[in-house]
Amino acid sequence: MNILMVENRYKTYFWDALAQQFIADGHTVRWVVQNPLFTPIHGQATVIAFPRGSNLTPLANDEVCTRTCKSDRLLNYFGGQPTHYNYYKSAIWQALDQAKPDLVIGEATLFHELLAVEWCKQHQVPFFHPSMPGYPGGRYSIYAGDSKEAIGVSTDCPTDEDCFALAEAIRKREKVPDYMRPSLPSDPGRVFPIHGSWPNRLTLIKSYLSGERFNTPSPLKKWRLDKAVKTRLARWAQISSGRFHLQAEQHYLLYPMQMQPESNLDLWGQSFRNQADLIGALAQAIPDNWKLLVKLNPKTKYELDDALLEQVMRRDNIVPVPYEVAMGELLEHVTMICTVTGTIAVEAVLSRKPLVQFGPGILSGEPGYVQLQNVECISQVISDVESGAFPLADDAARTHLVKKLFTSTFTGLVSDPASLPSVLDPSNVQTIARNLLQVAERCE
Repeated sequence: MNILMVENRYKTYFWDALAQQFIADGHTVRWVVQNPLFTPIHGQATVIAFPRGSNLTPLANDEVCTRTCKSDRLLNYFGGQPTHYNYYKSAIWQALDQAKPDLVIGEATLFHELLAVEWCKQHQVPFFHPSMPGYPGGRYSIYAGDSKEAIGVSTDCPTDEDCFALAEAIRKREKVPDYMRPSLPSDPGRVFPIHGSWPNRLTLIKSYLSGERFNTPSPLKKWRLDKAVKTRLARWAQISSGRFHLQAEQHYLLYPMQMQPESNLDLWGQSFRNQADLIGALAQAIPDNWKLLVKLNPKTKYELDDALLEQVMRRDNIVPVPYEVAMGELLEHVTMICTVTGTIAVEAVLSRKPLVQFGPGILSGEPGYVQLQNVECISQVISDVESGAFPLADDAARTHLVKKLFTSTFTGLVSDPASLPSVLDPSNVQTIARNLLQVAERCE
């Protein structure tokens, strides 16, 4: 099989381990590399030179580039301009044309990866985006291109009894998502510095100074943004200390914020990626006898902006939750939960809490939630909840959902080794390489 892989900073080291396994199994591996600092060792790499001067041109009426811009974190959060898009689209598509891959593997996060996804769509070549969802844990899904459609079916599903036990563990908050586990310098097998450490920052500064200005923001601009987040967190603490009072008879709609930048929301939930606007719309749509609880993400970043603070200050029915209040403390007071693409969706259904979801996810076809296309329709859902007409998932449905979590995922760890060093364990690499090829063969 002719496989092409797309560089993604530290994730490339894991991709490279897979490439070594693919080559050992007799396959051909080629690469598209946007950042030469992370050029892989195994396989044939096309390293795209950084654009200069005349290579930087205004973005014309190009549907592919215009679509990609909407998910570009450099443009959305760091004030970047898309003048490099025409250059990179031409270079990446030329490399793909020459490679003629049967399969492309990468993330669907950074702009150059999304441009590769667009080429795959036009040429009907599968683009595999392996990624670990929050549950069931220790497993990964294979997403099709830039969608949240999990492809492939796993057969290693536990018994109904074990699936129900996991549903209960999630309901009781005894089981939490893998991504909530912090990366530590003492992690076994660590080779690369953890994200946010000075060695890690120096690597990214080196990348920026070498000319990588298209996925790497200005260190000064990033420092200013991070400093602004700290200031806003202090302001949030001040506001919430005076307004957070849970009342026993009050109806609460809970909106847990999703971290940004993150492809989960910026790509998959793109229509609702402006969370300040969404929260304002929710506050306006709920009845007078309801209040909107807004909980910050445990890893708060740029989603906490001035527009959100303004919404909170302007609307009396928004209750900001103090940062230190745990989700478990809130759920017993919550009447209904709302999310775009967050892991809370699975937790809500398994906890038998009415759920409204605006983005795609694994819950499609399952009881216990309602999918909405616009915020205004939430008033009817609230009416159903108040009247007792909203159908919650029973134990059989909860068990079925957990089984679905297993059948749509495969055993193995997928991450960058700076976050999770154990992904480079040879047995993990072999298992994932084998599964990716098996799923690819079924797609032919």
